Amino acid sequence: MEADDSHKVIALDAAISYFLNIMIKYPRQKKRGRFGRLKGIRLPRKKKFEPRIKTRSGVQVRSQLEKKCADFLHDNGIEFRYEPLMLLGGRQFRPDFFLPEHNLFLEICGYNHMPFYRDRLVKKKDVYRSNGLKVYFIECSKSSELDKYLRELGEFLHEDQNVIL
Repeated sequence: MEADDSHKVIALDAAISYFLNIMIKYPRQKKRGRFGRLKGIRLPRKKKFEPRIKTRSGVQVRSQLEKKCADFLHDNGIEFRYEPLMLLGGRQFRPDFFLPEHNLFLEICGYNHMPFYRDRLVKKKDVYRSNGLKVYFIECSKSSELDKYLRELGEFLHEDQNVIL
């Protein structure tokens, strides 16, 4: 091996170690999308459907319609559980409210204008019916419509607890 070749090997070895040190100190950051910002420190994100709206009873719910319903139940002294986990037909369901004193599930359906939501609602009704559960569905999109349904629910709960809806 000639003297010139040994200098080339030493220079190449130094360049490789320098490059590796830079890569260890400053790792390459990937882009998000074509023109996205670089990924750096990941900040904790808000979960998409996390309950955030606080009711008078202290329970946090996901929508204003659910808040209004929870406040109605609390104000009338009706005990409820928000989104209890149920397994029906091998699938998980979380009905909006469960009223243990009346053995009644309460579902508030506020996106009736969306076909996908309506299809899911029909399947949900079939599952509840096939399992013999008492469910009261409130299908409304406005807060003013909800008042009417809540009054009807209050009358129903005070009149007869054995009627299956």
